[in-house]
This record gives sequence, structure tokens and C-alpha cells, in this order.
Amino acid sequence: MNIEERVFSYIEKYNMIEAGSQVIVGISGGGDSVCLLFLLSRYQKRRPFHLLGIHVNHGIRGQEALRDQEYAKKLCERLGVPFTVYTYSVPAIAQQEKRSLEEAGRMVRRRAFEEKAASLGKKAVIALAHHENDNAETVLHNLIRGTKAAGMGGIRPIQEIGEGVAYIRPLLKVTREEIETYLRQQQISWMTDSTNQELEYTRNRIRHRIIPEMEKINPKAVSHIAQAADTFQAIEEYLTGQADMLYREYVEQRENGYWIRKELFLEKELMQSYVIRMVLEQAADKKQDLTAFHVESILSLGKGRTGASVSLPGGVLASQVYGDLYVRLPDSGEAPLKELELEIFPWENQQIPEKTYTKWFDYDKIKSSLEIRHRKPGDFLTITDTGGRKKLKDYFIDCKIPREEREKVTLLAEGSHILWVVGYRISQYYKVTSQTKTVLKVHVKGVDKDE
Repeated sequence: MNIEERVFSYIEKYNMIEAGSQVIVGISGGGDSVCLLFLLSRYQKRRPFHLLGIHVNHGIRGQEALRDQEYAKKLCERLGVPFTVYTYSVPAIAQQEKRSLEEAGRMVRRRAFEEKAASLGKKAVIALAHHENDNAETVLHNLIRGTKAAGMGGIRPIQEIGEGVAYIRPLLKVTREEIETYLRQQQISWMTDSTNQELEYTRNRIRHRIIPEMEKINPKAVSHIAQAADTFQAIEEYLTGQADMLYREYVEQRENGYWIRKELFLEKELMQSYVIRMVLEQAADKKQDLTAFHVESILSLGKGRTGASVSLPGGVLASQVYGDLYVRLPDSGEAPLKELELEIFPWENQQIPEKTYTKWFDYDKIKSSLEIRHRKPGDFLTITDTGGRKKLKDYFIDCKIPREEREKVTLLAEGSHILWVVGYRISQYYKVTSQTKTVLKVHVKGVDKDE
């Protein structure tokens, strides 16, 4: 099967391009992206879709960069493909954001592609020219830096980044050598980026030194690494699915964070780490700042003492609370009070349903005005039918509510007497009885009436 049929079959295997969709192709001017542009242009004869070209000038290589930009422009004009240029000063951005040139370059390319996709206002995919050699280099790069199954899976054929928008990689099962052979056969020229030869870049050292040595051992080394990556992707999908089930069983999302029940730590340690990472990726603003060290730190908390805590990227704080873990989101000012809806009506001794966010009170026992507030010194609950009281602070401790959360809990109070710790229990004193004549029904606004 020739390269065209192999690429077209790969596109269709993963349903990368739907009829009528917008396909944005990144064109650097190098052989990989030029090949991708020509193949997608030819694929339009098989399936109708809109093709748009984007070139990103990194502001690094001076006249050489302008040469590549002009070449990409003329190539798109020749094929009748709309063309857009995005220009950035990657060295300045790298310095400002304290990133390497490689990282900053990847960041601005993603920014350009995703801005263009957003501007289209309809379903769009972003086609990138990663091929089998890139995949092998990625696996080795991740392995050298330290990785688990996800990193060993290398580059995915499709990467969803938002509703209706995804990155696709149609060339992922084609080698660099096959791409260049195809371009020569088609008499298509391409540009060469001089920085691809500079060995101070990690990927260039892998490309020009490590992989050639591996191919001396086995000429099919690149393909074998790519095959192994496919296996690791399947393993990762399975483990992620298992972790998702454990997440639903052991993790409770709360208004200001995530509560992880101690029973999680009875599961296999590998699965514990997967669930912890899922929690941290949702809690932290920057997933790229999360490392295996952070996951291990959280796992260690489960064996520590109550009150022990670990600071995480993005202002997230994880604490151990009586064996459970609480991953708290960063504060965004004073905690808002829940809005409560109050309704008063005659009571007819009907059955009271058990609900978390709707409660019924004996209105006749309320002698002064009610207030919705956070806790104050001296707050208490009545916890027995005979009038036994408990300090609100002690109740919070008994319920294992973290210290940081106690200031955020909404209370319905009559003076210092708490009618309802919203989301938890009500005071026994205000409970509806057979002698109740009038009822106060209170519901948390915005929550389903059945909860």
C-alpha cells in the first residue's frame, strides 16, 4: 500500500476528518508539513472539507525564517489553500515566562492553532505533521526524563482540546524516510530548518545520535518503539478506566475542593496514584507543573498524622484529616454563603422526606429573627431530645470537617443557636414533632429539589 492510501486509511480508522469540517494544517515549510499539506489536499477529492494553512514565525532565524514563511505562502497559493501567518518573538516569551526555547515555541504554536480554530466558530481539527520517528523520539524523551505508562504511549493520533476541536496526526504511521522519498517522487521541494541540526536541543540529540545508534542494532528500531507505544496507550486507557471507577467510589467533589476517603488506600498502590493524579489535575491550574513527586507526597499523607499537609502547584493544599485526604482549592476571597429559600405553612403531620439540601423546622419554636451566616464564637447545636448541647467547633471536629473548611460552611442561626449546618445536620431543638403546628421549610437555592 502506497503512502497516500496508508495515510488516508489511518485518517478513516480514527475518523479524523468529517465531511464539511474545517481542517487547519500547520505548515513550517519542512518536509513533514509539506507532505501533510499535499496529502490532505489530495484527500479532499475523497471527502469534501475545508483546508486552511497556518505558518508560525518564531522570530528566531531571521532571513531563513522569512524564507520558510514565503515558501509556505506560495505553496498554499499554488494549492488554493487559504493561508495565515502568526508571528511571535519566542526568545522574548521564553525569557519572560522562564521557559526553554523549545517549550516557548510549542506554546506559541498551540496558541496560534487554537486561536484560529476558535475564530472559525464551527467544528475544526488541527492537523499536525508528527510521524513515526517523532513518536519514537517522544517515547525516548519521556523515558529519559522519567515517565509512567502515559508517557510511554507517546503521541496520540487524536487529542481532544475542547468542544468540537481536536489535534489530529495523520502521518503517525509513516517514517521520516518514507515522507522524503514520497516528496522526491512527486518532485515536491521543501525547506530545511538549520536549528534541527543544533545538538543543544534535547530532541535533536535523540534524533541525530541516539536513534541512529539504535538502528545499528536493529534497522526497525523506530517502528518497534512505535508499536510498543501503541501497547502502552492501550494499557493507559485500561488503567484510566479502572481509576475512573475508583474515583467515583472514593472521591467527593465539594465546593472548595476534593474529599478522598481513606478506603482508597486499601486499593493497589498503582491505582491509588492514578486516582490522586486525576484529583490533582482537576484541582491544579497547570497540569504541566504536576510531577510524580507531588503524587507521591499526597500518597504519603495517607500514612501521616491528622493535620499534616502538602502544598501543591496553583495554591492547592492537601491535608490529612483522620485518615481521609482533603485537597483544597486556593481561596478566592471570602467564602460565599449559600442562598436559602424559606417557606412557611401549616403542618399536617405528613411524613418528612430525608434530603440533604432541604430541611423542615418547627417554626413555633423560633422566637427571634434568623440569619444566614458563617460561624461565630459561642455557636452551638442541640443534639439530644432532652436539650443536650454541643459546641459547633466540637461538632465540626466530630464530623472531620477540615479547619480550613469550617469558616466556609453556611449556617442558619437564631442568635448563637444553630438551626442547620447546611449540608450536614439540624438542631434537635427545632425538629418537627407531632405537636408542631407551623413548619419552616428551607431549601438551598440552585440545588435539585430531590437532593
